[in-house]
Amino acid sequence: MVAIPLAALALPQDPAPTTPKKASVVNDKFSGTVTELSADSLTVVRSVPAKDAVTRKFALEPQTKVEGKLRVKARVTVQYLAEDEGQFRAVHIIVR
Repeated sequence: MVAIPLAALALPQDPAPTTPKKASVVNDKFSGTVTELSADSLTVVRSVPAKDAVTRKFALEPQTKVEGKLRVKARVTVQYLAEDEGQFRAVHIIVR
């Protein structure tokens, strides 16, 4: 019979869990009409009958993927990340 020290069988321990930051969800989407467009931001308004219009401003970054020609008055669907500060960062924009 072979004796194996118990320390050799111990599995490595993971470091203590840290508190995760607020998870940003990439699956959030917002559709509407472009009202303002600049090099670093996009403003979209969504109008639904019998409800107040909702306006959102999205930050644009070099890695933001854009499908179609982005312009004022274009109908778009924006996939975005909600930042901790209440700002929105566009990840993917589809022009319809």
